[in-house]
Amino acid sequence: MKQKLLISLALSAAAQMVVPLHAATPAASATAAPAAQVPFQRSTYALKQQKFVLKNGLTLIVHEDHSVPVVAVNLWYHVGSRNEQRGKTGFAHLFEHFFFNGSENYPHGFREAMDDLGASNRNGTTDGDRTNFYEDVPVSALERTLYLESDRMGYLGNYISKEMLERERGVVQNEKRQGENQPYGRVWQEISAQMYPYSHPYSWSTIGSMDDLNAASLDDIKQWYRTYYGPNNAVISLAGDITPERALALVTQYFGAIPPGPPLPRTQSWIPRLDSNIRSEMEDRVPQARIYRSYHAPAVSDPEVARLSLLADVLAGSKSSRLMRRLVYDKSLATSVQAGVNEGELGSTFNIIVTVKPGVSPADAEREMESVLQQLLVQGPTAAELARVKTSALAGVARGNERLGRRANLLSENATFGATPEAYLDKLEAVANATPEQVRRSGAAWLNGYSHTMTVKPFAQLAVEKSTLDRKLLPALGTPPDVAFPAIERAQLKNGVKVVLLQRHAAPIVNVTLALDAGSASDSAAKAGTASLAMDLLDKGTRTRNTFQLSDALESLGASLSSSSLDDLSLLRLQSTAGNLAPSLALMADAALQPAFGEDLFAQQKQRRLAQIGQEKAQPTGLAMRIMPAILYGTENAYGRPASGDVNSVQGLTRADVAQWHATWFKPGSATLIVTGDTTLAQLMPALEASFGSWKGGSAPAKALAAPGRTAGKRVFLIDKPDAPQSTIVAAHLSLPPGQPEDLAMEPLMQNFGGMATSRLNRNLRLDKHWSYGTSGVLTRPRGQRAFMVLAPVQTDKTREAMQEVAKEIRGVAGERPVQGEEFNSIMRNMNSRLAGRFETLAALDSAALTSLNQGLPDTYWSAYSARMRTLDEAQLASAGARFVRPDELVWLVIGDLRKIEAGVRELGWGEVTVLDADGVPLAR
Repeated sequence: MKQKLLISLALSAAAQMVVPLHAATPAASATAAPAAQVPFQRSTYALKQQKFVLKNGLTLIVHEDHSVPVVAVNLWYHVGSRNEQRGKTGFAHLFEHFFFNGSENYPHGFREAMDDLGASNRNGTTDGDRTNFYEDVPVSALERTLYLESDRMGYLGNYISKEMLERERGVVQNEKRQGENQPYGRVWQEISAQMYPYSHPYSWSTIGSMDDLNAASLDDIKQWYRTYYGPNNAVISLAGDITPERALALVTQYFGAIPPGPPLPRTQSWIPRLDSNIRSEMEDRVPQARIYRSYHAPAVSDPEVARLSLLADVLAGSKSSRLMRRLVYDKSLATSVQAGVNEGELGSTFNIIVTVKPGVSPADAEREMESVLQQLLVQGPTAAELARVKTSALAGVARGNERLGRRANLLSENATFGATPEAYLDKLEAVANATPEQVRRSGAAWLNGYSHTMTVKPFAQLAVEKSTLDRKLLPALGTPPDVAFPAIERAQLKNGVKVVLLQRHAAPIVNVTLALDAGSASDSAAKAGTASLAMDLLDKGTRTRNTFQLSDALESLGASLSSSSLDDLSLLRLQSTAGNLAPSLALMADAALQPAFGEDLFAQQKQRRLAQIGQEKAQPTGLAMRIMPAILYGTENAYGRPASGDVNSVQGLTRADVAQWHATWFKPGSATLIVTGDTTLAQLMPALEASFGSWKGGSAPAKALAAPGRTAGKRVFLIDKPDAPQSTIVAAHLSLPPGQPEDLAMEPLMQNFGGMATSRLNRNLRLDKHWSYGTSGVLTRPRGQRAFMVLAPVQTDKTREAMQEVAKEIRGVAGERPVQGEEFNSIMRNMNSRLAGRFETLAALDSAALTSLNQGLPDTYWSAYSARMRTLDEAQLASAGARFVRPDELVWLVIGDLRKIEAGVRELGWGEVTVLDADGVPLAR
């Protein structure tokens, strides 16, 4: 299903996974006074840009920002699955894959090129209406990037071969299998087929059908390319460290001589009308029932979409939303709810999703959902509700535009669908100025019938630039730019809370993370899950504010709170605007220091945690990550238990347990406040003293982080997942704790082995053999002993062969195949060049500071990181692999259809084979 948002994910609750809340009386938020609304100023959200149209029809948009030495390159082709026809579906998505295979003048692969020059935030995506490609590159690599993008725009057709078609067809089919292998993975395909008539292009999935992909011919594919990927059907946006003049010169140089494609007829709107209510059922291997309700809605360019998005946020966009209050808390019928607009160029859908609580009749949940919806359509939102969701939405837009890549994408999207790069401002203004009655009328109107209109415009006469460019000559890469990491400033509150500040003033936003030295490692085996359960409850009501009052207060300030537990740290995070930092900190401190832990809230959250565990066990990767740590560390070790706990431990938890955990581990002497963004110590410290200064209590106890030692290898564990189209393979062993001389060298070694699209693992299993959609290899990052781990979902009939290939690659990184020559040069270019964009966001700075905190790194670590990385040589990478990777100690876990894979796995003779249930308990065979 398409998830296309013209202005920001903040305007669609459908893009958010709703977090369960603290129970409270609905009237607490419904009667609250509306927050004071600041008049909407277009200039606040406007991205300064210049638009150019080349003679061949290519649209260029340039946004200049010299904050970091990075340019975001973003290319939109106005082609998606809507341009396909029955019997030939999946072409648009297949071509997204083709674009990464190299081109006529650079037959070496686009992924490899991007890795080589250090690109970050890079990928390609396809939906019903468009295909886009994007990468953030250091300025030193911009010219080469434009060369490569232009070569695959204009010179891919002659490079497409039967071998490429066969390879990428296999990769796409594995992607389809992987999607359908997830819980609820076939839902949207069924919904689309019911919502749209057979001839409507939204009635089939973007990924296409297996039969159509198998039947696609080379001539079909080449004709598709000639038709849809010309410059007159594309928009390119450059955002970052570049001037409009330089951008125009480079884009003209590399794209100007590419001939335009043919004129394209384009249906502008096609919104079907359902003749009656349709009801359907499907069965899937899922742990909970889920209700999906969909209505047709206007096309993406219609201003009504903004008001419908606000209606969705009132329904299910926040902790005090109407559906959340009624279904999750008052009636305890559901564990989560969602609502939002899935936007499409021809027409959209308004969707409500309710995940039903185990043991509850779906019919009962649906009746309450319908009651809440109808009440809102009749009465409309209150002024206070609407004010909150508008403030939250606009704050989300400001935060989303922190990234250059987000800005470039926004401009490309609006130039493609909105005719002007600034079309998003009209939608933002519609959000800001919407009244409760307008929102009510939009909801009432668009949960009914629709119409269809088509307009045909004359095709503009186009030309091409005369080119003197030698396309056989690859532009040189510049020297990777120097990267300045913000100075780490330290202070301490009077009560002992440590303060770390990293200033960045590019946007008026501030992030604050309260880090406690606790995490899941603070749990005992008998009470596994306590830390994460307590943290889940932390932002859902305090002794002074119930859940909805806390949620409303945060929304009114444009702020948000979230919490999590890592292995060693428990985190409470605040996102705030700079202007509202002081009152936002006060709310953060209230949540951190005075949690309510109400009995009803605890009981509800406990039930949702049990449902969450069920979801983790239903999802193959989630199940693997629950089971493997126990195999490696043992269940008595702090790192051997799932952070969410298990059914037995969670069922045994009481409210007193989480309250005691909070009292034990929330101590000022064991706390650090990490602040990133638009503030200074002089501004910050008074606000922190005012909010956290009254916190007393010394330090938390030390945790026992015993090192289990080396792994006893030659063991294979199997878990049955009947009818699974894929097997999930995990290979792992315990390695070394942090603080080793080879730690730095392990970063490029692991990146090259399993950390990127062109890694050894991915090249083998996806790019060469197309047995998998994607694989990874990591070195985990706890404070104690780390684990080396490979994760490889593969098609079922290649399970045995894939395990052999994984084992071969592990032996290679351990020493059989050292990283040498051009492979070494390429990965080091990647590691050094991508630093330009690595610390672009406040979240990235926060992550670096948390790593330093957890591993005790010196303050100079990140500022010297780039220089130290540049000194690494081949021998250091080889030494690191030999010390950290131990093929003889591997333990294997395979989750799949044992009827089809067990015999082949046993034939490998890799040691004792044990079949486990979904809780990791051995089964008698």
